Amino acid sequence: MTNLKSVLIIGAGANDVQHGDELDSTIYQVTRVFKKMKIKTILADDNPFSVSLEKVDEGCIVPLEVDSLVDIIDKFHPDAILPTLGNRRAFELTQELLEKGIIRKENIQLLGVPEATIRQVNNAVLLERTLRQMDAPTKKIVTVNNYQDALDEANKLGYPVIIRSVLPKSSSTRKIVHDRSELADAVKQCLDQSRAEQVFVQQSLAGYKEIEVIVQRDSSGTMMMLSMIEDMDPIGIHAGDSIAFNPVQTLLDRQIQDIRDTAFAITRKLRIVGTNHIQFALDTNSDRFYVIKNSPYFDRMTAFAEQSTGYPIAQVTAQLYAGKHLRDIDLGDKYVHHAALIEPTMDHIAARVPVWGFSELPKASKLLGTEKRSVGTVFGIGRSTIEALFKAIESRYHEPTDFHLAAQKQLTDDQLVAKIVHPEAGRLFVLIEAMQRGYSINELSEMTKIAPFYFAQINKMRLLIREIADHPNKEPILQKAKSYGLSNRLIAKLWKVSPAQVYQMSRDHQLTTKYKEVEPSAGEFDQHTGIFYSAYEEENEIKKTAQPSALVIGTGGLRLGLSNAGDYFIAMLLQELRAEGFNNIVINSNPSSVTLSSALAQKRYVEPAAVENILQILQIEQPQYLFIPASYNHLLSELANYELNTKLVIVPDDLPMNPAGSDRQHYAFNYVYDGEYAYPLGTTTNLFSPLALKYQSTALCYPADLPANIYQRIGKQASAAVLEMEQPGLYQVIFEQVATDFKLLKTQSLSLPEVAFLSKALHINLPGIFTRLFTDNVNVNDLLGHEPLPGTVTYRATFPFKALRVKGGIPARNRVIGAQMQFLEE
Repeated sequence: MTNLKSVLIIGAGANDVQHGDELDSTIYQVTRVFKKMKIKTILADDNPFSVSLEKVDEGCIVPLEVDSLVDIIDKFHPDAILPTLGNRRAFELTQELLEKGIIRKENIQLLGVPEATIRQVNNAVLLERTLRQMDAPTKKIVTVNNYQDALDEANKLGYPVIIRSVLPKSSSTRKIVHDRSELADAVKQCLDQSRAEQVFVQQSLAGYKEIEVIVQRDSSGTMMMLSMIEDMDPIGIHAGDSIAFNPVQTLLDRQIQDIRDTAFAITRKLRIVGTNHIQFALDTNSDRFYVIKNSPYFDRMTAFAEQSTGYPIAQVTAQLYAGKHLRDIDLGDKYVHHAALIEPTMDHIAARVPVWGFSELPKASKLLGTEKRSVGTVFGIGRSTIEALFKAIESRYHEPTDFHLAAQKQLTDDQLVAKIVHPEAGRLFVLIEAMQRGYSINELSEMTKIAPFYFAQINKMRLLIREIADHPNKEPILQKAKSYGLSNRLIAKLWKVSPAQVYQMSRDHQLTTKYKEVEPSAGEFDQHTGIFYSAYEEENEIKKTAQPSALVIGTGGLRLGLSNAGDYFIAMLLQELRAEGFNNIVINSNPSSVTLSSALAQKRYVEPAAVENILQILQIEQPQYLFIPASYNHLLSELANYELNTKLVIVPDDLPMNPAGSDRQHYAFNYVYDGEYAYPLGTTTNLFSPLALKYQSTALCYPADLPANIYQRIGKQASAAVLEMEQPGLYQVIFEQVATDFKLLKTQSLSLPEVAFLSKALHINLPGIFTRLFTDNVNVNDLLGHEPLPGTVTYRATFPFKALRVKGGIPARNRVIGAQMQFLEE
């Protein structure tokens, strides 16, 4: 494939419950490799929060529809299409292009997967038929288009069965049906969600252990296993809602080898080049296992495997797409020769935990089942299972310090049993409480189908928490607690002291943190990935970063409201810092984040954004600047008690609430303010919703249509208001229209979702300008000099109401999960 000159990448569109930052992160890394190989990159996407849209050679902001792709093909005539970076939707669009004959007519190659595999991934029955032909163990599945046929098949398979939509219109609807009385509603709901007006009826493997395997293959057939990951929760709870561990914790060697061989056989049969994610259900009583899903595209688990092993999956896969073989890939001086061909080995454990959105959507059901309910993910790395788990839990955005333990004590025995049998989000804390009340490991394992090993670990967590509480201010207990990853805030809570006192005690007893590097050979070779995690051990593998440097705190796991607009802003900020000559250091625990790319930061610390971690890293790195998101208010207030010896810059990632009277039209005058001058960025207005019959601050239009005399009159007021601000920054002044009058409501920081939208609409790097305002490089004129893209541009936020089954969900800034933007023809 040496003649490959241009590639059309189909993006994933707006973030939803099924995917988040990981796809943008992968596209960013893959396209960087393509550019080094002189391959032109064309990206079709409509996600305003995408970093990649601004980094590819041709960023096409278009609706993700087949007609848009046809127009792009007609304009750029790409040599190949890459569908594996856009989730299932990209596969469906590619199949539509195949059926229209466009790909054959234009002689376009498909990268990563052949045509037959695309059709099989889009049709579970075809895929099952192929797997059965190769004697791969699969669950039984049939397609029907009416209730009677579904009833007949359910009777043949035996209850419980799973009903799910074929080619779902939005998020996939999956229902576990336990008897005939539940079947009719499930079939109707899934038929309504299906673009094909069909549903799958499939055998349920609820209660089995879920294993996820990431395999890599090149065009010569050479294969390797990159990761085997174990979900703590059994089949029946969506893998995205389960705590997951890399490497596997409870499998026997023969089970690992059998599953590995089957994953290889499937990847070979489907002729996949690049990565393949295969999910298995394992019956530990009989050692029998079943293939339950095959995903030959990047997803959240691939991102977790990459960050937890240190193996550069995206960089390697990009070269495989371009036709290179694993044996010929050179990863540079930081890796050993032939590193791309060596299966990753870990000398640490990584724990991935879900991030929920229930504080913004209290009416959403917290019951866990086959439909995904989490909105993001974070992870922790440690030398033990519970150290990794403690760190991961602490990394969740604004999580209560006591890990919900106090709330579980209020449960009656009946309520506790109900939560054990019918699991809810955050079930780990319920299980700790159950053990506290005397439930045995075997009892809980039988009730939950969670392996006894994990209850042994949960019991260690419970006993450790109790030991800390029973021995306040004891240095040996503090050392033990820190070695297992407990934060100062939690220890302080248990000891009824302040976190500052715990931090001082650690310093007094010289309990200093050491750092270990994550690299894919478990220390066998001298390799350097720049990914580090803390450990209370003797050896320290960290060295001070070359100066000048900047330490940046990432916005963490994707959460409702910010979506990955925070990821976009921080990534662009890091890029500007690099352009100004800074060596970047990042603290982030979101495995899907683009900010963990080596192209943006020399060092990435996988640590919770806790005071002690920041102070320790500041002491080691001594950066000139420290950037912290404003939403980490508890962190900022605690850091105010310490001498930081660095310049603190607060990134305004907190969300302004909908202005009062939001049923009226608002006009926002947007500015860059450098402390002396206010540079106008044009005006946006909220759009009227014909469904809600009101104006929505989550739907915007640029530029706003205002008569020239009114624009000039209230524009003067807006400029004057910005000049009164104390700090430089990105601001907007909001006016409300009442009849023919315009009332100035308030001046506020430009929200990060709107920063991302305006950056693309205006063709300006606003995060870069923000960075310059605070790094003594206040000349912003050269970044403001771009011509805005022509036409009217709209921004419409998307919400997880359907996916989370929230009836009557009301759009609001803090409930946004993604967004779409579109250029309207004049």
